[in-house]
Amino acid sequence: MLASFKPSSSNAYILASLMIAHVYFVRRFPAPGESFQAENFYCETGGKGLNVLVGLHKLAVPLNGTLPCGYHPTSQQQLQDILAEWQLNHIAPAIIAEHNGHGVALIDAQGQNQIIIYPGANAMLGEADIQRQAAHIQQADLTYAPFELPDTAIIAAFSIARAANRMTVLNPSPYRNINPTLLALTDVLIMNQTEAQAWLNETPEHFSTRNTTLAWLRHIQFNQRFPGKSLIITLGDQGVVALLEDGSTHQQEAFETQVVDSIGAGDAFASAFLASLLQGKHLSTALQYGCASASLCIRQSGLLAHLPTRDILQSFLSGQGSGTNS
Repeated sequence: MLASFKPSSSNAYILASLMIAHVYFVRRFPAPGESFQAENFYCETGGKGLNVLVGLHKLAVPLNGTLPCGYHPTSQQQLQDILAEWQLNHIAPAIIAEHNGHGVALIDAQGQNQIIIYPGANAMLGEADIQRQAAHIQQADLTYAPFELPDTAIIAAFSIARAANRMTVLNPSPYRNINPTLLALTDVLIMNQTEAQAWLNETPEHFSTRNTTLAWLRHIQFNQRFPGKSLIITLGDQGVVALLEDGSTHQQEAFETQVVDSIGAGDAFASAFLASLLQGKHLSTALQYGCASASLCIRQSGLLAHLPTRDILQSFLSGQGSGTNS
C-alpha cells in the first residue's frame, strides 16, 4: 500500500502511549553492581506514541488519537499539562489504570542510550477503548501504533483501518515478537536496525550500512517472505533504507550531526516521514524529511520542544542541501 499511497484527507490516527521519562547523563554505562553519580538530569513527558502525535501536530497534520492515562491525581495533572501545552485537547484520554507509564534512560558521553520502561496505563488499553474511536480511525488516511501498547488494542485499531482501506503503520518498539494476526494487518513497519535484527533473526553486520541492509533484504527475499509489507529501517548515522511492497528500494543518508541525546530520534523520524507522506510528498522526500527531523532533535537534550515545525524543517533542509537519496 505504501508504494501507491495517495492521501485523501491528509490526516492520521495515532495510538499514543504516554510515558514520563527520567533521563540521566552519564560518562559511561555502569557495570553490574556499580553505582556512580550522573552528570546531568532532566524529566520530560513523552512516550513513543505521544512523541509522534506531537511531532505530526507541530508539522500541521490534522490528527486524532487516544492516550492511555492513570486516574491518580498526579497522573491526571501530567495528562492535562501535556494536552494543554501542545493544544491537543481533542485527543481522547483512556483513563484505565492508577499510574501513567514511566521510563528511565541513561545517556553516555557519545549520546547513546539505554532505556527501561514501566508501561502503566498503556498496558491496559483494550479493544473497547479502540472501538469507541472507530469513526476517527475510519476517516484517517493512516493509523500508527508503537509497541508501548498491547497487541489487542493495536489489532483492534488496525482491523478497523484495514476494513476502511486505510494504511496501517507499526513501530515494533520496544521490541517483542510480532503477533502473526497483527503482522497480517500491518502495511508498513518502521524499525531501527536492532529491532530488524531481532525480527528477522539476523546478525548486526547485515545492517551496518544502507547498501548491506538492502542487499541482505534482497538476499533473504523479503518481499516473498512478507508479501504486501513495506519495511523502513533507520540505521543511526548511516541514515535509512526503505523496501516497499512492490520491490522498489529507496535510501537516504543521515545528516552529519553531533549527537547529544539520541532518545526519540526514531519518533522524530517517523513523525516527519509520515507528515510528508500525508502532505503528498514523494517517498524519497519523506525519507529526507524524516532524517532531517531526527538530526534536529539529537543535537540537543529533550525531544518534544525540539520536534520541528514545517518552517524549521524546511529552513534546515535549505541550509543543508538535499543529501543523497536514491
